[in-house]
Amino acid sequence: MKKSITAVCILLCVCSSKISIAQSKVAVVSVEDIFGMMPEAKKADSLLMVFQKELADNYAYMQKELSADIEKFYIDSVNMTLSLKNIKKTDFQNRISSLSGKEQQNNSAIDAEREKLVKPIREKLIKAVQDVAKENGYTHVAYKDQMIVYPPGDDITDKVKKKLGIK
Repeated sequence: MKKSITAVCILLCVCSSKISIAQSKVAVVSVEDIFGMMPEAKKADSLLMVFQKELADNYAYMQKELSADIEKFYIDSVNMTLSLKNIKKTDFQNRISSLSGKEQQNNSAIDAEREKLVKPIREKLIKAVQDVAKENGYTHVAYKDQMIVYPPGDDITDKVKKKLGIK
């Protein structure tokens, strides 16, 4: 009796696992390829490059101005008093420190701007992937580059491109 109950339990477990596996449908998608083709992403990239250039130009100007002032200081320092020299040196040290902080601020500003520009595009792409998955009955979607083996028919990259109007 115990053996037949155990056999029935094992049979039920095997059958229920087969049913749950049969209900799952997995797709793959190459979001990197799609993202790179989206016109919004190209525009965001251009805007980010302009933003980076403005920050870099401003930083270069500040750096050039500091270098010119230091050069002028070395030429004029012959005629300066010791206290004036010390004041100028302290000022240069503060400006150099400020310039270093400015570089970190610029990097943070670039990261924040990138996130601000990319977030809506990424959300649009994810929504399109979700819609295509739902329309085609897929329960799971994985990144294509993380899969080693998959049926070519389960690659929804072209369907997502079509959904987004990308040719």
